Amino acid sequence: MDVIDHLIYTACTDKVRPGSPIITSDFIGAPFSSGIEVLPGEPRPELPKLSNQNETYSNQFRQDFVSYEDSVVLEKAIQKHWYDMIHGPISAFEMFKPKDAPPYHLIYAYLIENSRLSQIMERLIYLYRHDEELGIASAQDPSHNQAFLWIQNTENLFFKTLSNTNYRNITGNLRPNPEGSRRNVYFRMFGMDLAFGEPTEGSNIDYSYIKAKSANKDFIFLFEQFLSELWQGYINAQNTSVANSTDYQRIIDMATKLRQMLMARRGSTGNIQLSTYQYMNLSREEYASVVMMSWMFYIISYDSPLVSFLGCQANTSSERLANIGKKVGIGSHKKTQSLFDMAAPMATILRNIEFGTFEISAPDLWIRRVIESSTASGSLAADPAQKVALVDILMVVNNWEKSTGHRIKNPETNITGSVKILPNGTKKQMGMN
Repeated sequence: MDVIDHLIYTACTDKVRPGSPIITSDFIGAPFSSGIEVLPGEPRPELPKLSNQNETYSNQFRQDFVSYEDSVVLEKAIQKHWYDMIHGPISAFEMFKPKDAPPYHLIYAYLIENSRLSQIMERLIYLYRHDEELGIASAQDPSHNQAFLWIQNTENLFFKTLSNTNYRNITGNLRPNPEGSRRNVYFRMFGMDLAFGEPTEGSNIDYSYIKAKSANKDFIFLFEQFLSELWQGYINAQNTSVANSTDYQRIIDMATKLRQMLMARRGSTGNIQLSTYQYMNLSREEYASVVMMSWMFYIISYDSPLVSFLGCQANTSSERLANIGKKVGIGSHKKTQSLFDMAAPMATILRNIEFGTFEISAPDLWIRRVIESSTASGSLAADPAQKVALVDILMVVNNWEKSTGHRIKNPETNITGSVKILPNGTKKQMGMN
């Protein structure tokens, strides 16, 4: 289940937690029902029951949800999901237990936003609301209806001032700019800026925001060393003709330093847990950013009604975003597909680092089981989660190299401690290429 699945589930399922009813609109029928007619002549589809957290809703239900007529219901779902996490576990699945790690990580939002997705969608909505150069959604075309409603909902959810009682509100009189607030958080956690400036094609104007003095400026250097050690361990495990020289203690030590670095920005020590997550620094900024980028990424993850309305159909998410960017006059990041491919696995890796998983040494070295899980003998000893962890590691290694130009697999020539880039229309800065 991803963010969209969780929002559907929490909005449309009774008693996700004790005393939490289905979210309904004051004016129109619920988005899904038990199959009865909610409005005359408009039977709503029955929401399928998910049996475990690895299942997902079909595109039909996901698209119907993000195009629901009342954005107030969608906003309530976003707020309710926050409470599902911090006051879990939820009744149907073994999820969100107090000692679990939070399900999302800020790095996901950073990598997705680095594609320029948010600026492109903001410009799209701006142009659609002010003129007709993008076309007019036909009132007689059901697909166009969904595209129109997605534009309307996205503006209401992410490009309007939220109420003071909204728990994902990260802007106000003291923080008036949402993108500036997100950039501030990215810089504090990862020491990285986004790879572009103001949303103007060909502009070299840096984006103005507050760069905190307390920031993890060594994150890139340490994380690249960490990836390099993991890669070398993987290569050593495949080479059975010589003794395995992998320094697992060095990997654990670097994971410890990364955990301490990230947790310091959260104002906490030890391992991250849901029981104290709501009291940690930057938690709501993290949640708000991940929800926003997940919402926008979903609409370009396939040839959705919005993509089709704009005539921007393509084979991949990155190509769809590039096509939309050309239409609205803002170029997407040239390494967008690598950023997209890396976002989810890197979020899982950093979440495991903060949870202390990489430091587990009993009854066996967890990371050794992971690295050796692709070998004949290691595969028998590794559990399914450890095998998936290796896939995530290899995915990040490969796409980090593509995104930054740094040679993780042969690092001695070019690990420098920062990522120098030539982003779209801005000066060189710390970020991702």
